[in-house]
Amino acid sequence: MEGQATVSARGASTQSAVVGLGLGRNAKLRTEVAARVTMTCSAGLEVVVGPETEIDLLGLLEGETRPFGLRLIDGIAGFLFSSEDGNGVQVRTPSAVAAVRSTEWAMQVENRASAIFTREGTVFVVVDDADAKLGPGEGIDVSSSGEIGSVTDWARTRIETFDALLGSEW
Repeated sequence: MEGQATVSARGASTQSAVVGLGLGRNAKLRTEVAARVTMTCSAGLEVVVGPETEIDLLGLLEGETRPFGLRLIDGIAGFLFSSEDGNGVQVRTPSAVAAVRSTEWAMQVENRASAIFTREGTVFVVVDDADAKLGPGEGIDVSSSGEIGSVTDWARTRIETFDALLGSEW
């Protein structure tokens, strides 16, 4: 953890995030300017939460046979799997849903629009009735109204922007 972040949950007061603090289902994590938090989850998943980000932890979706769920409300998060165990992660944003297992990827939300980038492995992005499959080096943009763009190879400068926001942990 670097910088300042807060954690809140239904029925509980907001508190400062500290190393070792467990986050339960329905917890909300908010990072401040220049802050980064790395969450260590089960099944070899690490989530790197970048600066000025708000994320909700949804826990396991519909029992243990479904993926771990998060809602990225605003900001940026990177996802790193160190194991092929587990059922993966599903991330919802205001405009898209991405689901993965055993890969390295990142997602950014800004003004309700989403940008998804895959560094390693495969990411599936779903928007209403449309979907896309991203491979290594590929990304996609989804507008705030839910219009899905084309899968493209991302330029080095765009990848470096994600890298700068997420830091060395990602």
